[in-house]
Amino acid sequence: MFCDRLKEGVLVSSEAPIADTPKGKIAGLKKGDTYIFRGIKYANTRRFHMPEPIDSWEGVKSAVTYGYVCPELTTPIPDDAQVDPHYYMPQDEDCQYLNIWTQSLEPEAKKPVMVWMHGGGWFGGSSVEQYAYDGEELSKFGDVVVSFNHRLNCLSGLDLSEYGEEYRQSSCCGFADILLLLRWVKENIGAFGGDAQNVMVFGQSGGVSKILCAMQCPEADGLFQKAAIDSGGIKEQEIPCGWTKRRLAQRLTALVVEELRLNQETIHEIEKVPYWDLAAAALNAQDRLNRETGLTGSYRWEPVEDGSFLIGNTLHDGFRPETKQIPMMIGNVFGEGRSNLFERNQFAEQNENPDLQSNPNRISESDARTGQKRVYLHKNQWSEAQTLRHCRERWGERADEILQEFRRVYPENNPADVLFMDAWERNGQLGLVEKRITIGADVWNWLFKKESAIGGGTVAWHCSELPYVFHNTSYIEAAFEPGVSEQLEEIICSAWVNMARHGDPNGGNVPQWDKVSTEDTPTMIFDRNCGQRVNHDQRLRELLRD
Repeated sequence: MFCDRLKEGVLVSSEAPIADTPKGKIAGLKKGDTYIFRGIKYANTRRFHMPEPIDSWEGVKSAVTYGYVCPELTTPIPDDAQVDPHYYMPQDEDCQYLNIWTQSLEPEAKKPVMVWMHGGGWFGGSSVEQYAYDGEELSKFGDVVVSFNHRLNCLSGLDLSEYGEEYRQSSCCGFADILLLLRWVKENIGAFGGDAQNVMVFGQSGGVSKILCAMQCPEADGLFQKAAIDSGGIKEQEIPCGWTKRRLAQRLTALVVEELRLNQETIHEIEKVPYWDLAAAALNAQDRLNRETGLTGSYRWEPVEDGSFLIGNTLHDGFRPETKQIPMMIGNVFGEGRSNLFERNQFAEQNENPDLQSNPNRISESDARTGQKRVYLHKNQWSEAQTLRHCRERWGERADEILQEFRRVYPENNPADVLFMDAWERNGQLGLVEKRITIGADVWNWLFKKESAIGGGTVAWHCSELPYVFHNTSYIEAAFEPGVSEQLEEIICSAWVNMARHGDPNGGNVPQWDKVSTEDTPTMIFDRNCGQRVNHDQRLRELLRD
């Protein structure tokens, strides 16, 4: 772990544990019973070209420090940095590095393997960006954990296909890195005690999109056997009327090339342009593309489907029948981006409100954009009248019915929480569930709903489940609640590890959890008290969708 109090010496240097892979030997470190390998190179790359396997080597390679992460177009301070601590590593295009945590280096151990796909979409993030991503504790609980970095943003998805055959698949470079990583795992993970025939990919947010792409890629067939996804994969590139995804990608590329003062004859120089000049050109080109086409959001840098390497889009075309045998866990968290964690979701009160003036817990702050004072009470301090007023401001005449249904569905919650519930993401995840059911696949649905005590009570936000999945709540201030978080992470982590081992989240301390069927949608509620509820929120989601 990044910040971990050591209780015994760590073996490094001449005493380092050695993994004997088919390409050569790798020296990591041993911390207690856990073998840790950081910064293993898994691919060689050339800008805008498909990755290539690494060569064999003589001697022993050291793997004790993390490798480079992919350069980002911008590196903003995350909205949730105060509750999901972030860690930023040196950036370089040469970023194809992986990390492994394992309890054995014996090939015959045949332990299940969990391969983590980090969030951040196709434009940012890394395998070590969040403290919660650290795999040491999860490995102690579930054996072999792998995380990795790959190309992102314009390095990953710039579509140069109009500039020559050698760039035909340039929009899939980042995804091709992922594909090669999965091949590396298949060929090498036995040296780390893993079973190459029992691999589960798991990911959150942007990592889900990467997993869904892998399920649409015939070349990925057989490289993983199970999948678990959190809160992602339902957003897609906005396509203006009269455009296609391919044409939009090619137009953006043309604008990048123009920004760099290149042309068809000089296009190879784009491989040597300093990254930050390339990034500036990409950002300027995005702004020009938005003005030219009417796009309202950022370009997503997703791979462009070509019908052979990448077949169709899950949201429009469903899952390939060839993925039917892959069991999946699909779910999300209660609040996502609507959580009262985020300032934009606070409900300002009028200064003349007598309830506010007499309440010692009122909060006053200046709006960063207008400079005006925003005064509000925390949602857990609202009176029933205040809750009803805020609901009526949002939903008008439907507020009473929505509140009544929310109380029925979640009687354990503060009724005010309905204002911070994200039904959009849950509807999207259930859409993916339905697509799995359509092809006859096994799928389990879940919802993480535990409120954090931080800030006076904060409904689950995007990423808040990750410390529980990685068994890291005791390292994350916003997640740790003595006597509660430890028990909940045991259940959640057990479910993910059970899935990796057996293709079914049930077992041990996990409450009975039924698969989704064509008739019913059981949802495992991860909260202070865990248990499944069947078709529990259908009417509520319908009311919130109107």
